[in-house]
Amino acid sequence: MAYDAEDIIALTARGYCCSQIMVKAGLDARGEENEQLLEAVAGLCGGLHSGLCCGILTGAACLLSLYDSSAAASAMIPELARWFRSTYGTARGGIECRDILGDDPLARSELCPGMMAETLSRCRELLAPFGYEL
Repeated sequence: MAYDAEDIIALTARGYCCSQIMVKAGLDARGEENEQLLEAVAGLCGGLHSGLCCGILTGAACLLSLYDSSAAASAMIPELARWFRSTYGTARGGIECRDILGDDPLARSELCPGMMAETLSRCRELLAPFGYEL
């Protein structure tokens, strides 16, 4: 299932955070369920619950590793990080949650669903050359 912004908003309403949604997309695409993994990646939510490195990016890195940890570490995650930094870091002043969201209390609901959908699309592109579908 390819998640769009509406799917992501629905998952957020069900209590999933950014990093969990990224990993859940990978699990769903593989036809798998793993509640323990989703609980574990909740630790990445909201930039490690501290406004640090964006949970969309760290969750996406986990998603890529779910498919192929070796290719993820050597090729996919470094490319994802470059893309994320150039796409969001430049525009938002960094890739930390606090940089992206700033002091705007509505930013999370306005920015994050679209960012997650775009990042999932980028993950799909990164996985394809290695023979994986998301």
